Amino acid sequence: MTTERPETTSSAPAGDPPGGAAGVTPGAAPADRRRRRLASYSVQNMVWSTLAVGVVVLAWWALTLNPEESQRRPPEVTQTAAYVVEQAPWPVWVPEPGEEWVPTVVSYDPLEGVQTWHISYTSPEGEYVALHQAADVTDAWLAAVLGDSASAGEAELEGPGGAATWQAWEGSPGSNAERGYLLGPQDTGGSTAVVHGTATEEELRQFLDVVEARD
Repeated sequence: MTTERPETTSSAPAGDPPGGAAGVTPGAAPADRRRRRLASYSVQNMVWSTLAVGVVVLAWWALTLNPEESQRRPPEVTQTAAYVVEQAPWPVWVPEPGEEWVPTVVSYDPLEGVQTWHISYTSPEGEYVALHQAADVTDAWLAAVLGDSASAGEAELEGPGGAATWQAWEGSPGSNAERGYLLGPQDTGGSTAVVHGTATEEELRQFLDVVEARD
């Protein structure tokens, strides 16, 4: 007796390539890997290029750096003083002490609400010397300029207008008004001038010798 075997039918749809899954093109996976590898190389190259440029820039900066130029430059005195002379309604005291005196601050700004001409120097002895000048000064202004110093009598000093009697002030050692001298508006053409600092009386006198009134 002959037994008939059922006919075997393939489950793969017609048209699929032998041995391949539906919708998958031979060689697709290797192409994807190639693209990923190329993208990775591009990122690495960009990183290495950036690092190389940074090294070159750093080397150039190190070779061209001038330590003296990197230090804080002194303020411009001449132009600021000329501007203050134009703006202030009173004769402006402008010191010209020479190259051994290094200017540190030059300004014409409100101080405790009072428009103030301020110029300070480091003296040849390395001490602080400053000039503050303003009109219609207040107690708050005097406190801001002279700090904790107190009146210490009078002193005869030479100024731009010649010899005059100044108010002497003394403060804490090392303070910005360790020693100070104040001249009122009757001797300055309408302003109050204060010369003060940590310098000796001799250096403050030398400083006053080179101050001239400009209007």
